[in-house]
Amino acid sequence: MSTFRLRPVDALWAAARSIEVAPRWSTEAERSVMVGDVDEIAELANLLEVDPSGRPFDCMCLGDVSFTVRGEMGAVLGVLTLHLDSRLDWPQWDGQMPLLRPDRLNQWLVEHGVIDPHP
Repeated sequence: MSTFRLRPVDALWAAARSIEVAPRWSTEAERSVMVGDVDEIAELANLLEVDPSGRPFDCMCLGDVSFTVRGEMGAVLGVLTLHLDSRLDWPQWDGQMPLLRPDRLNQWLVEHGVIDPHP
């Protein structure tokens, strides 16, 4: 019988009640969005999945997009940051981890107006 073990990030998503997605450097064409529907949170969590076998990278910038995960009563459970359109940072990790689906995440960000497709 195989053993299923939750990763710390899985517990973060399980407790999430909303996610604020915000560009770090906003322009007129970009905006913050709030995701609160259970299905939307699950979709975004799927798009933010990282490759656990990937090598962490240390980018020196502050990141491009932040994902503030909130739980009950709006308590901040964690903040993840998108770097270089393909890596995700979370203080629990040792550097930015490569995303499994960076193109789909960037498409989601464009469709929701978080990032400008024509900077």
